[in-house]
Amino acid sequence: MKVFQDLVKETLELRDLEELESAADLFQFGIEKGYYNKRQADEFNNIYWKVKNKCLGYAIADVVKGNTLDIISIVTNAPADIKDNRNELIGYVNSRLKALKGKVTGIR
Repeated sequence: MKVFQDLVKETLELRDLEELESAADLFQFGIEKGYYNKRQADEFNNIYWKVKNKCLGYAIADVVKGNTLDIISIVTNAPADIKDNRNELIGYVNSRLKALKGKVTGIR
């Protein structure tokens, strides 16, 4: 079983959702076998969502025109239940970008 810090380091470097899910499965196996404690589970969960939001943001940025950092921020703040449905997430990001565009141009 991997040392927790090595697993975290490798997870933070991931750029693919499939690899991220594999890392989560590996961690879940480690939890079931008792290799990791509650604090480590909380830390891994935070890292998992950070990396997943970034991966989803980059994937959505390939489809939706807009600033990649804005898209990652919108994806991060999106409800968790729509993050597994790509089309619904794209619709959510588009609607938020339209709302932001109206607010930004109104500042002038």
